[in-house]
Amino acid sequence: MNSVIQCLSNTEPLAKFFIFGCYQDHINQRNQLGTRGRLASAFSELLTEMYVGDNSYVAPWDVKNVIARRAI
Repeated sequence: MNSVIQCLSNTEPLAKFFIFGCYQDHINQRNQLGTRGRLASAFSELLTEMYVGDNSYVAPWDVKNVIARRAI
């Protein structure tokens, strides 16, 4: 998971898309097969914390939890 997050977070257009909240217009809240935007929101919060936050490290617990709940 660490490698995937590193690759995605270092893809500049994708990182900007999530950090600036552009993803919100593309969430399908009615899709019962997806996470209804929870994964996108958790990923956005993670990227924002990585690039804008004050911490020297971050843990992707929210992203992991959304993925784990969906995998059940």
